[in-house]
Amino acid sequence: MIKTCCRITNTITDLRTMEMKKLLTIILLALLTVVTHGQSSNLELNTYSNQTSIRALQSIVLKPGFHIPSGKNVLLSIQQKPNIVSIPSSNQNYILTRTFRIPVKVAELGQVRTIEEENQTVQYFDGLGRPSQVVGLMASPEHRDIVQHIEYDGFGRKTHQYLPYVHSTGNGSYKTGGSTNVTSFYSKSSGNDIAGIVRTPNPYAVTVFENNPLDRVLEQGSPGAVWQPGTSRTANSGRTVVTDYGTNISNDVHLWKVNADDKSADGSGYYLPGKLYKTVVKDENWVSGKAGTVEEYKDFDDRAVLRRIWETESKKLETHYVYDIFGDLRYVVPPTVTGTGFTEASGDPVFDKYIYAYRYDEQRRLKEKKVPGKGREYVIYNKNDQPVLTQDSVQRVSGKWSYTKYDAFGRVTETGIYTNTASTQRTYMQVRALADAVTPQWEERMGSAAYTNRTFPTSGKTVHVVNYYDDYGFKASTVLAASGGLDSTAMVEGLLTGTKVSRDDGSAALLTVNYYDRRARMIESVSDNHLGGVDRATNTYSFTGELLTSRHQHQGSTSGAVTTLLTTNEYDHVGRLIETKKKVNAQAEVIQSQLVYNEIGQLKQKNLHSENSGTNFIYSIDYTYNERGWTKRIASPHFTEELRYNDPASGGTAQYNGNISQQLWGHGATTSSTFSYTYDKLNRLKNGTSTGTVMSEILTYDDMGNISTLTRDNSTAINYTYTGNRLTALTGGLNGSYLYDVNGNATLDRTAMAFTYNHLNLPKTATKSGTSVTYLYNAFGTKLRKASTVGGTTTQRDYIGGIEYNKVGSDPSTIEMMHTEEGYLQNSGGTYTYHYNLTDHLGNVRATLQRTTATTGTVIQKHDYYPFGKSKAIVTSGINKYLYNGKEVQGELGGQLDYGARFYDAEIGRWNVVDPLAEQGRRWSPYRYAYDNPLRFIDPDGMLEDDFVFDEEGRFKRIVENNEPDKLVIENSKTGKSSSYEFNDPKTDVAAIKYNMKKFGDDFKNISFINFVSQGDINDMMNESGVEKMHWLFRPLFTLANSHGGPLDFSVYHLPRYFDDTLVENYNFDTELLKDKGPIYIFNNYGTAYNMFDAGNWLWGYAQQTLGTSSGQSIKWGTLYNYQDSKADKRAITEGWSYGAGFRKVVHGR
Repeated sequence: MIKTCCRITNTITDLRTMEMKKLLTIILLALLTVVTHGQSSNLELNTYSNQTSIRALQSIVLKPGFHIPSGKNVLLSIQQKPNIVSIPSSNQNYILTRTFRIPVKVAELGQVRTIEEENQTVQYFDGLGRPSQVVGLMASPEHRDIVQHIEYDGFGRKTHQYLPYVHSTGNGSYKTGGSTNVTSFYSKSSGNDIAGIVRTPNPYAVTVFENNPLDRVLEQGSPGAVWQPGTSRTANSGRTVVTDYGTNISNDVHLWKVNADDKSADGSGYYLPGKLYKTVVKDENWVSGKAGTVEEYKDFDDRAVLRRIWETESKKLETHYVYDIFGDLRYVVPPTVTGTGFTEASGDPVFDKYIYAYRYDEQRRLKEKKVPGKGREYVIYNKNDQPVLTQDSVQRVSGKWSYTKYDAFGRVTETGIYTNTASTQRTYMQVRALADAVTPQWEERMGSAAYTNRTFPTSGKTVHVVNYYDDYGFKASTVLAASGGLDSTAMVEGLLTGTKVSRDDGSAALLTVNYYDRRARMIESVSDNHLGGVDRATNTYSFTGELLTSRHQHQGSTSGAVTTLLTTNEYDHVGRLIETKKKVNAQAEVIQSQLVYNEIGQLKQKNLHSENSGTNFIYSIDYTYNERGWTKRIASPHFTEELRYNDPASGGTAQYNGNISQQLWGHGATTSSTFSYTYDKLNRLKNGTSTGTVMSEILTYDDMGNISTLTRDNSTAINYTYTGNRLTALTGGLNGSYLYDVNGNATLDRTAMAFTYNHLNLPKTATKSGTSVTYLYNAFGTKLRKASTVGGTTTQRDYIGGIEYNKVGSDPSTIEMMHTEEGYLQNSGGTYTYHYNLTDHLGNVRATLQRTTATTGTVIQKHDYYPFGKSKAIVTSGINKYLYNGKEVQGELGGQLDYGARFYDAEIGRWNVVDPLAEQGRRWSPYRYAYDNPLRFIDPDGMLEDDFVFDEEGRFKRIVENNEPDKLVIENSKTGKSSSYEFNDPKTDVAAIKYNMKKFGDDFKNISFINFVSQGDINDMMNESGVEKMHWLFRPLFTLANSHGGPLDFSVYHLPRYFDDTLVENYNFDTELLKDKGPIYIFNNYGTAYNMFDAGNWLWGYAQQTLGTSSGQSIKWGTLYNYQDSKADKRAITEGWSYGAGFRKVVHGR
């Protein structure tokens, strides 16, 4: 057994050797460097010891009696960047990982570096090869070690998941004391009271397993005394998530079947006893009985057939899943349907209003679907199984289809709208026949801006988007050229280099060109804008990939002046953002925000706006958290919010599962008002009533989550009338009626406003007496302009990348504001004034602060909100319309909010358009907002709240309660922009995310679960594997010798070392990684996400293409050497091979 090792980039290790009883041999390149140089944080000196230089990290105190003799010169200094003090414990098994933040040559590995130049992590292992401790060397803000303690029970299970703690030393050594250190650090009686860290006697989450070999979880606790397992569930203990297991009993679960006519279903029968697996989950609020519990039944093929939620002891809400004989999902029967049969035949109200329906082609590809409230949608594929035509019910009326074209590597080259000029009434089968008759399956570049036009459709099309890859031949060298002096590269094979996007009607296409550095990072994007000018965004990065500067240069017309906004970011020694600066044109640069973290890395303070390098700020916000990491308090001089969960003040009801019991707030440094909330057993908000500032909402719901009644401020109740999930009328406190198109979009709303929509179901026009509004979008759905006429006054507002122009009547159009991460800049005659938004835990703007002097600010807007988002304005002298959830208020539309994909009506608490991702929450109405729990959930873009959303670092962002998600969303935490990725193996990958959410609990948001693989990373792995240098004659022997556990086994040989140093700590190889429960990988922004072994297959395909192996032979060799591969495995190999072929087509001339 190897005891002392230092791992650097070219370490060779196999994860499987790290598991219990499997630690046989670890082959490592050991370059052990123990660095003992370092300084004390605080020095107190009584006597002079002939020093010529005295240094400390924080302070030097010269005590009475200290004197320096005459003639001596001594330099006293505070060093902000201490040297690394690295002393791993030689009596322990460990792996030392060194991450360099500056370029380092091999010959320089032994040199002493500061902690800002190199980060180190030490993983210690016990005698069985299991991780026992992970130490982030000097990783805390005050340069102390952050330690993650790990321990096991007698069966090798992790029964306690401990919170990280900070040790007083900072040298990477093994910390003896185990769990005692953790509890001491978080103890209220501990003298180690570090500001901003919550105290708790139970800084760990306890997992209770079944006492049998299945090791199934019976109880899952969380940090904090309240959430520890106990013999009873009281107000102060025992509040765990409980899981029971069993099987179905007689006459318990309806057996739904697709009838012989293939157009109806029957559920009058029952499953025989013991034919289904039953799982019952009881959350932290549950005490006894059935109310609030969730039952899930699965068949022996692991398909969910029933999800049952108990609203009360006697009332249950059931969602049934109906499969055909091939195992494909055909129907979903939501809770409001209580009958045992339905038919697709015209006139069946149950099917039309409530049933989700799906049909498949002969290759089991989805060809037709119906979402409640919408008509049917169709999909046509090419011979490569790529969707090339889609049609919704509105398009069907006019014979239009949305089309997609691809290149040989599966990349989208063109999208648009196809209309068959011969007959707009062609059926699905007729159009499919037209598509199938076309032999070519992909387009190729013709050496210029044009692609070939040989795939279907070749005529009758309106082009919306064209994408360019691999080079810049699609434009003249002078068109949208890169900035002078930009260190861009021409080696852009595999990268998106340009996009031409039209308006949503297909007119006036605008070009964007992307430039990259040698590490495939976008360093500049140059775009035409719809006003006739150009926008240029230029980025610089640190060695480790952190965004250092971003310069946005905007020109509103070809002859207009250039407006420049420069953003500069500064990070601490481990990459935490600590400062953001802004500079507008020639105005002086200011520190927009300064971020301060507690010792375990939680944000504890944000300081806003400094004009004297941080000596003074005009505003400061403090943050505190509870044991589970939930926001507890946001405090500032002009807005303070305190959230109560399990510890409400008088009049509140304790909530243990994350629901908010009370919100205390005030527009000052203290709280003066209290909102108290109650929920039903489905976690839907029933009542929100405040004291101080008097506001209230009382709600009731139907079985689909549609609001039935809403009473606000003790006024007359608003009564909702529905046809299916569609709201048709309001009476009582509000009166109005609704009409819809066949896509479920409201064409007439409660204010008598009439709407039309574009092909993305976004509002195009809105008109009523005295008011008209017209929206202009590009083909992606990005809003470009809003033109309105209200009472004879015309207003035009243009939107360009965070910059907004405003034009009233015949006045010239001028920049009104530029958005920033913390608020906005308001223009007045070319001078920009800083404004800062003070937000609550949901991102609702509660106050807007305007910079008045260098050290003071004035509040110009104040807002409070009812639970479902209706605003109650207090101070309104500002221009900020981005308020609830930070979304723009559409005053012309009765205060609706633009979320991007849909508009939300906070007055009635629902959307007026069907959720684009309604299928991912089938037990809910597609019009409901935030699961009827708007205090806990938000909807960032108007799509389904429960996408799996991660940030740009791969960390989980939002709470998810989703049954069947099919997309991964990466959302930039600064800009809010998001990208969606398909799963290569949806069922497996989605299950992996759910598994990790349950396994890590609240800590999941701190784990970089999504790994981003750049082209440079791919190249490095190919070089390390040896494929680049392998002669063709030795290909078979090389593949045979190295595919299983060797350099061609990318899943275990390369990926963990490049992207997840904690893999062996967090996962068991046999029970987790081999079962695809580990992290997810995305290759170079390729549109698919892969689990670890599928990612390895993707790289295998890439490597085989490099070796010159055919695509088919790559699959055959993969099957031979790596067991029988699934469809997902083969698909990953093929996609990796194809990507590799595309990348090398230019490089090697193949």
